[in-house]
Amino acid sequence: KIHKQLSNLLKKQGIEIIDTVGEEFDPNLHEMMLEEESDEYESGVIMEELQKGYIYDGIVIRPAMVKVAK
Repeated sequence: KIHKQLSNLLKKQGIEIIDTVGEEFDPNLHEMMLEEESDEYESGVIMEELQKGYIYDGIVIRPAMVKVAK
């Protein structure tokens, strides 16, 4: 419940969570922590989110830390 309240508060203030899993890796939004072979994902696609990233007013305040398919 508290997590949902905090998420709603951040959204009201204009802070957005960066999309990750299944998205194409973008170095402007994501920080690649690991790169791994995958049969499920194409090369350059994010396989796993290790830490959420946030955008405020179009500016990345924390990039999402991710694992990307090789």
